[in-house]
Amino acid sequence: MQKRDKRRLAIGAVVAVLSAVGGYAGYWAMDRAGPLLSTHGNEIGGSFRLVSAAEGEVSDSNFRGRWMLVYFGYTHCPDEQCGATLRAMAGAMDLLGPKHRSVAPLFISVDPMRDTAEAMRAYTLRFGPRIFAMTGAPTMLKAVTAEYHAPYVRHEGKDGDYSMEPSPRIVIMSPEGRYAGTIQSDASAQDIADRLNSLMAAQ
Repeated sequence: MQKRDKRRLAIGAVVAVLSAVGGYAGYWAMDRAGPLLSTHGNEIGGSFRLVSAAEGEVSDSNFRGRWMLVYFGYTHCPDEQCGATLRAMAGAMDLLGPKHRSVAPLFISVDPMRDTAEAMRAYTLRFGPRIFAMTGAPTMLKAVTAEYHAPYVRHEGKDGDYSMEPSPRIVIMSPEGRYAGTIQSDASAQDIADRLNSLMAAQ
């Protein structure tokens, strides 16, 4: 029985390593390709090409026709920051009722070294199934955060530890991919729902 358990653990460890290597290989390939991005004339926001928590490539065009709520953070972020923002975004989807189907809440991790697809899936599921999680190679993330006027800053800690800087705001993009405004990252679920209702009514 113990031998069987050890064998299962060993197989699980190999699968985990291969998954991580595969994910990073994808990031490296994207890094070599370079960031092919465009602001599309937006003051803030634009195109992106990232890797989703489902381990597939994803771009802004995948969400065309939906309002995008774009938030930059990372899974090791203090819960009173990133966790509170994602909780509010998920809560806003509940408040919108059926209209939530026309909204895509995006969580873009700025910490690809630690935020594997599995880590992002486990983290965002804490806030329900409606958050789309993604990340990318450092070069790509630098370009995307610059487009969306979000910080891409690493703070060094002790013993090789570090923290990243989450964005102080959520960027809202229209279904046509146009910049529609921002809302502070500490906004409540009701604040976010009210803002989206107002934008939808004005369209």
